[in-house]
Amino acid sequence: GLAECGDRADAGLLRPLLAHPAAGVRARAVAGLRALDCVDTKQLRPLLDDSAAGVVREAALALLPSAKELPADWLVERTGSEQPRHVRVGAYRLLDACGGIVALRVAVGLLEDPDEKLRTWAGQSVQRWHPSADVRTREAEVGELLDRSRHLFGDHELRRRKWEAGV
Repeated sequence: GLAECGDRADAGLLRPLLAHPAAGVRARAVAGLRALDCVDTKQLRPLLDDSAAGVVREAALALLPSAKELPADWLVERTGSEQPRHVRVGAYRLLDACGGIVALRVAVGLLEDPDEKLRTWAGQSVQRWHPSADVRTREAEVGELLDRSRHLFGDHELRRRKWEAGV
């Protein structure tokens, strides 16, 4: 409620609640900071490892606009099968928002994931992927990744994607 009727100056009241013992309170504090447009990336980043799925979901949503500022390697570590599902989904959501070859690499890796929903999201991400400015033309890894995801494309579409990437 504070975020709905308060202003940015009230963010100081919500920040201590990020460490509250109740997961629901932590999640609503993150949502409140997002509503007040007072997201501090350094402060919310540790919440991507929270034990509560709702907290991780809210933290990932709040961090989406600054996803490219987060260390990609750190996020990739959180997509490993040893991580809880909610942590993996939050990290993948942020990596997907970053785009580029890292997003493609992670999505192709998740095509073999034991979690059906995560596999499906990864497949959709691969199908939506197009080279961005940070992908070097003729980068061999892009061709290899697209070949590994061949089953998601028709022959014509796969050739077109490789052509776009200069492969």
